[in-house]
Amino acid sequence: MSERSARVRWTDGLVVVGIVAVGILVAGALQGPVEPESTMAATTPTVEPEALAPEEYVRVSEPVDTSAPIPGCDTVVEAEEERFSMSFVGERSYDNPRFPWFNGPKATAMSDAVASALPDDVELAFAAPQQSLQFGPIFDFGDDDEPPYSGSTDAWGAVSRGDASGSVQVSVQQAPQTVPDCVAGSLDERKTLPDGTVVDLLDTWAEINGIRTISRSVQAYTSDGTWIHVSADDRANTPEPSNSGEIPLTLPELELIATEPALRVSTPVPPGTPPPSGGCSGYTENGGPDLTREDQQRLNSALASVDLGAVGLDRKLDTLQPSDMGSDTLCMASNVVGADETLQLSIAGGQNVPVEDEVRPDPYSGTQNTFRSLADGTVVQTSAGYYGVTGEGGDGDYQQRSSNTVTVTRPGGTRVQISASSAGSPLLSLELLESIALTPGLEVS
Repeated sequence: MSERSARVRWTDGLVVVGIVAVGILVAGALQGPVEPESTMAATTPTVEPEALAPEEYVRVSEPVDTSAPIPGCDTVVEAEEERFSMSFVGERSYDNPRFPWFNGPKATAMSDAVASALPDDVELAFAAPQQSLQFGPIFDFGDDDEPPYSGSTDAWGAVSRGDASGSVQVSVQQAPQTVPDCVAGSLDERKTLPDGTVVDLLDTWAEINGIRTISRSVQAYTSDGTWIHVSADDRANTPEPSNSGEIPLTLPELELIATEPALRVSTPVPPGTPPPSGGCSGYTENGGPDLTREDQQRLNSALASVDLGAVGLDRKLDTLQPSDMGSDTLCMASNVVGADETLQLSIAGGQNVPVEDEVRPDPYSGTQNTFRSLADGTVVQTSAGYYGVTGEGGDGDYQQRSSNTVTVTRPGGTRVQISASSAGSPLLSLELLESIALTPGLEVS
């Protein structure tokens, strides 16, 4: 018996990567045994190599016995040589015709199914939707020669269970109905379920610069051509990278997620399922306290009582969620029904109460600003103006939009900011926005 450990040593300089509006950088490593101590250098043309401080990158994976049988596999093949690749992906969309099985409502149904499949005592970290097991747009590699199963939709979230904390990742794609070979090091066991689904199970570990991460994964190949990959590890959800030493989910629990019928490409979406919640953000001068689910519930409860009169929103005010920019802000974004008008609302704590003498409006900005203090020390600022928008690439039609913003800062440091943008006469007036921002109960303790 011969045992071989995958070990690769890279000496890296600083790699500078630009991400453009229509592209996202994807980096991936295909695992497999490599020759020990192989070395490659990575530099960037925008930085002088001699100005960089190279750092050694050593990755060691669990040893693989390439001659050992794998339960459920008739034959076992060796993995290909490990390699590292970078590529740009042109489009990310919930409605890509190359992937007719997938759209926004399908992503919501899949996200709900994964959340429901988590054991009751496993807690999903409070975070923005894209960090809370919400399936994102499919990564389309844009190669016309590739069949439509070249892209996948992915979800990620940090979870905890007692003292164990880590992350869970789920990837779903339409793929060939041919089940791949059993590859040494890629699975510990293969089994076939009564409905014909083939399931591969793996428990493993890898070390990067001496820091070990333990992980386990389940890969399901279903009869309708769905490939579902579910994995979990012990990387803790902390400001500084750390490992808890225990994975919050077992292999059987990951298998339940991987075989969830709602994840299959052929499963219809329940009527009335909405598209995923979009991201949002908010302006803060300085970071405030992290907000919690309890804060979210309390603030949403206060917003639920707001009367907008005849104005309808496609997403209600009481749908605050963590900001894309951090956990110190709750926010929501919506469109006015029947009008080309948008609304954004954000709430944060720990902000400085503005002083009028320190506010210096730009006389050339074309906006009309007001500043006033209420009897309890609350400061109300308003801004009304116009701005221009051109089509994609600067070649489209020019459009002038109105912009109304109200910012309310409470004496305790809570800042509520609400903005509306409209292509016509705004339905969300400054007066209505101010009444929303001054809703009782909108305070961060």
